[in-house]
Amino acid sequence: MTSAPSATRRSNGSAVGAPPPPGAASWCVPTAAHLFAGILVVLSLVPIASHAIGGERWEGLQGVQHVAVDVTVSPNHPDLGVEEMRRRVEDGVRRGQPAPVVETRSAERLHLTVGVRAYSSSELRGFYLPLSQAYGIGPVRLVLERPAQLSGLVAPITVQVWQAERQAKSVWRNSAAEILELTDEVVGAFLMDYRRALGK
Repeated sequence: MTSAPSATRRSNGSAVGAPPPPGAASWCVPTAAHLFAGILVVLSLVPIASHAIGGERWEGLQGVQHVAVDVTVSPNHPDLGVEEMRRRVEDGVRRGQPAPVVETRSAERLHLTVGVRAYSSSELRGFYLPLSQAYGIGPVRLVLERPAQLSGLVAPITVQVWQAERQAKSVWRNSAAEILELTDEVVGAFLMDYRRALGK
């Protein structure tokens, strides 16, 4: 009788097809759920960091008495318009006490930028899922732009002296509501630092 062929050996000496020896290291391939959870964890840290940056720059709000409001929504959001967002910011500023006066012709401008777009589950997870749904992900950022005179330049230039940012990361059907909520948050951050700039 002939003996059974020996099993193919791995580089570590164990046979292919045989269970790994006790104590051997095992490798885990990240699942789609793990990858997506990792994305959300990273995105959830953005508001904390941006708030800290805004808090350090409240000195840039000193002397602000009037502001105009600009809004940029890119890409366009099907459930939110630029004018709606502008009114949201203006009304939020007007409700603040104290707060700068909203004036269209002011050289000092609050600029809201909404950069939220739809991502499918396939884009986020790397493969097609039959029950996939879209997620609205992107920044909602508010900055204050003021004219500054620099040595050697005849005309003043516009500089950003303050900013606050939040990260949208909800399912797409809730995206518009989340953007409005985050807009209120960054306006609230502006008013909080404005009060600090006034010493109140």
